[in-house]
Amino acid sequence: MLTVKEIENLAPRVRPYKTFDGGGLGLYLETFPNGHKLWRVQYRHLGKQKVKVLGDSRHVPLIEARAKAASFKLALSDGADPDQDSDRQTLPFREIAGEWSGKFLPLLVLKSRKVSSIYLEKFVFPGLGDLRPDAITPRTVLEKVLRPLADRPTTMGKVKTLLSQIFRYSVANGLMERDFTLDLRGAFPPSQVFHRPALTDPTEVGELLRRIDISEFSLLTGYALKILPYVFVRSSELRTAEWKDIDFDQALWKIPAAKMKMKTAHVIPMSSQVTELFKQVRNVAGDSSYVFPNMRDKDRPMSPSVLNKTLGKLGYEGKAVPHGFRTTASTLLNEMGYPVDWIELQLAHRERNAVRAAYNRAEHLEGRTKMMQEWADYLDRLRNGKV
Repeated sequence: MLTVKEIENLAPRVRPYKTFDGGGLGLYLETFPNGHKLWRVQYRHLGKQKVKVLGDSRHVPLIEARAKAASFKLALSDGADPDQDSDRQTLPFREIAGEWSGKFLPLLVLKSRKVSSIYLEKFVFPGLGDLRPDAITPRTVLEKVLRPLADRPTTMGKVKTLLSQIFRYSVANGLMERDFTLDLRGAFPPSQVFHRPALTDPTEVGELLRRIDISEFSLLTGYALKILPYVFVRSSELRTAEWKDIDFDQALWKIPAAKMKMKTAHVIPMSSQVTELFKQVRNVAGDSSYVFPNMRDKDRPMSPSVLNKTLGKLGYEGKAVPHGFRTTASTLLNEMGYPVDWIELQLAHRERNAVRAAYNRAEHLEGRTKMMQEWADYLDRLRNGKV
């Protein structure tokens, strides 16, 4: 049977997992990726398998969980369904959010999972965590969660979206009547949209490329900044690139879905320039599985802040960021007359229709390969001052 120490040592994994207590009570602890641990008891009533949530392990100690499970078993022996004596709506909101997290956060990329967990702990649970679902109202959400974030509109929007997802899950499970965030539309004036700084003038782009070429910084950082304008991926996709994703024979960089923002695998045709740069990196990167390993730990990718800080040191703080190369490519490729579908697919902007998306990825690969080589040649001309 479980001990208190064993419960404390249960570490979160990528997906939720169960640890049974033993003793024939059907009691187990479910550990979620965000670290939450929920006591549950499984039982059969009238031939149907059922599961009852007993509470969060932080609030329901082991001895209490066993006592509750024992009372369930006693009620079953009398032929009653013990779950009829209680209502899931008595669960605090943090436990419902824990259920949602266990089911849906594993579907997100690692960074999004971490951010969502932080938002819940920092912004949602202090105000709503201990409330029962029937005690939550639009006014409660407004005053306890959203209004304190009024001066941080971007964060408020993300927290509101996260809450909406949990509320919809609660509605689907009969715990709430509706998604209260819908009642709060218009509660705050629309925030001004700030776009990431980017260069779209060909002359300025050429100047930046020349500065990257001649500036002195670490070898791998230099290679990363040289490759990024050619491929215009998100900086996280470049930093986490692994050698197993690079197919030199086919001249393709195949990014798995798990590393993509939209959870869809992405293929990047490599121009001759990009292929050559990757080969040069291979000669200096050592034995790390990452193309651009962390300077302090070869088993981790390059730090998220390195590329942005390096552009700042080149004199481009507030003028250009790594993500801005996507805007640069989108703007100039459109001006050069390439089909919008090719450009959008290369930017990995999501195609909502899955069938059409699969068709487009295959149909336009030849065209995108041609476009990416011509784009690389164009950047080389800009670097050489030929606008």
